Amino acid sequence: MGVFQITVTGDAPQLFIGSDIGGAKIVAIKDVSPKLVSASELAEQYNMSADVVRDRCAEINKGTKGKCLYDPNQAHIMLTAKPVAKRGRKRAN
Repeated sequence: MGVFQITVTGDAPQLFIGSDIGGAKIVAIKDVSPKLVSASELAEQYNMSADVVRDRCAEINKGTKGKCLYDPNQAHIMLTAKPVAKRGRKRAN
């Protein structure tokens, strides 16, 4: 009997320990999300350039200056936040 790992990206799967899937029984469910992700991975996920990711997430950088690494949960908050509204009065025509 072998041990297999299935990778699911998205919301929490609706699987339960003890259920049968394709003749196999689920014995454990583990979250194997990475602790730190690179700017290029975040850029691919959020459809923006790696430079923009580095600029927006500079405060939460946990890597070196050359290799920027970020906590995915904190980076999600930083990258999905709405930009601050512009200051000053509106332009008169």
